[in-house]
This record gives sequence, C-alpha cells and structure tokens, in this order.
Amino acid sequence: MRLVRSITLLTLLPALIKALAPTHLVYEAPKGTWFENLAARACGSILLTTVTSPDLYLIDPFTPNPTPTLLHRFSSELGTLGITETAPDTFHVVVANATLKISDIYTVSFPPSSHAPAIHLAATIPEAGLLNGLATLNTTTILAADSTKGAVWAIDTLTGASRIVLSDPLMAPVTAPTTSYHTVGINGIKLRGSTLYFTNTAQALFGKISIQRDGTALGSAAEAIAHAAPSATYDDFALDGRGDAFLVTARGNSIEEVGRAGQPRIIIAGDVNSTEIAEPTAAQFGRTPADRDVLYVTTGGGLQAPINGDEVVGGQLVVVDTKGLIRA
Repeated sequence: MRLVRSITLLTLLPALIKALAPTHLVYEAPKGTWFENLAARACGSILLTTVTSPDLYLIDPFTPNPTPTLLHRFSSELGTLGITETAPDTFHVVVANATLKISDIYTVSFPPSSHAPAIHLAATIPEAGLLNGLATLNTTTILAADSTKGAVWAIDTLTGASRIVLSDPLMAPVTAPTTSYHTVGINGIKLRGSTLYFTNTAQALFGKISIQRDGTALGSAAEAIAHAAPSATYDDFALDGRGDAFLVTARGNSIEEVGRAGQPRIIIAGDVNSTEIAEPTAAQFGRTPADRDVLYVTTGGGLQAPINGDEVVGGQLVVVDTKGLIRA
C-alpha cells in the first residue's frame, strides 16, 4: 500500500485546528454505491458493508490496484450496515430488510487460513427501528445502536434474545426533522472499558455513557463530548490507543480528531468542498504492524449530500496516515 504524502497545513480556527495528514484512495466503486461500514481483519484485509445492495465485500488494501470481492449477497434484503468482531475472525453484521422495519444479525465466521466464511442468521429483532452501529460487549453479546428509537440493544448472538439496555435524550433523533440526517439518532458506537462512546447524527454530537457489564447504564446519564461544525455532522468513528476519537463528518467530507476531554479538535483530512473523502461513513484503524497508524475510511460518495451541491462519486475506501500527526 502506497500513501501519497501531502504538505501538512496548520490553520488556527475557533476551537478547531486543521492539520492535514497524507491520504490515498484505495478503491472507488461505480457511482450509486454507498459503503456504509468496515471491519479490519487481523490478516490485513477489510470487510465492507453497503446500504445500496445487500452485499458483504472483502478487499486487500496491500495489493496493487485492489478491487473488492463479493463474499456474500443476502437475498431479499436491502443492505448491510454495522459490523463488529466478537471473536478472532468471527464477525456480526446488521442486515436490514427492504422495509427497514426488521433488522437481522448475521454471523460471519472465517475458518483458519480461509477467505470463504461460514454465514448464518444469529438473531432477528422485529421490535427494533433501524439497527446501525455495533459494538462487542463480550464474546456472545453485541450492542446495537437503534438510530430511530434512540436506544441501544443487547443481543445474544447464540440464543437470539434481545432487549433494550440504554436509552437517553442524547441518543434520540430530532423530533421535527428537516433533513434525512435528522432522522438518524445514535449511529456509531464503540466500547472502551466501561465507557460506551457514541455519535448522534441528528444532533451532530459525540458523546459517552458509563455502562455495567450487562450493557445497562452505570449511574449517570450520557454526556456530550463534542458537537460537529455547522456544515457537518457525525456518522461513525474510530478510537486510537490513546483514547482519542477520529470522527467521520458525513456531509462535512472530512475526518475530525477529538481529544479524550473534547479538546483539541483537529480536521486531519478532507474538506467540505472536496471529493477526496466524499461523505465519509465509518472509520477503523488497521491491525497489522504495517498499518496500525493507518485509518481506513468508507464513504457514501455524496449520494445523500452531493459535494458542492451537485458532485457525486462512487463509494470510496480511503486511507489516512495518522503517524505524523502532531499530538498533544
């Protein structure tokens, strides 16, 4: 994998710094493709989900001119959304049906030294709204963000049992939506210790809440860590080893780093008027020694929010090299 080195630019803004890291386009799909989420495997390959088709893809970013391989098509479904690893090379993925009224959870398990996974239905949650981001609570339980109900479900991947364990005003969508973004409340979720971090796309915020071992709240209510700029909102995010967050800004077409205490806030890649990172949807760091400082980013290509009002590209997989960033 080759990263294109760019000139680092530092521009001081009110509570916001721009410090651009090198980026490289790994793959761009045909127009009309929306990559929704991703999961990095320990071997270096990347799993990609997409809401514009009921497909799960695999791509190796270390090969020259990589293209995704279709791993599985979930027939009679609408698209694939959140994904999380629950055991080594065993993943769980949200698959939404055509009406968005029912969300299914599928298990995707790779045998040793194989790229051909075994796939089976793990759970169906008919009472859910739109299940979106996933996080692993333990080896048999995942947490799922319900973007329309403003809640978090705990789902047993062995029995299929599910229940709502978290609900908070900071997780809810906007009551009187004026754009499609306002209908999506809690979106991305990540668990670090006993703290569940989350984004709320409708409220354009990044927040956190303390939880118990069963996923229920531990005492206090959720709290906001940061709010997106007026031209952006937050979709999903990644956490680095320091606990800093790297948030994708959706219509902001950029990646924003937010420190553990909410400051500093740094735009590390992209620009609102650029298709370099066109409507980013999710991010995750690589897991091999060669890419542990590389942030992989999926995009929707501007399908929901065209860049500059009319520019749309295919869904992208972009890498952002964070190794040289100035860190506080």
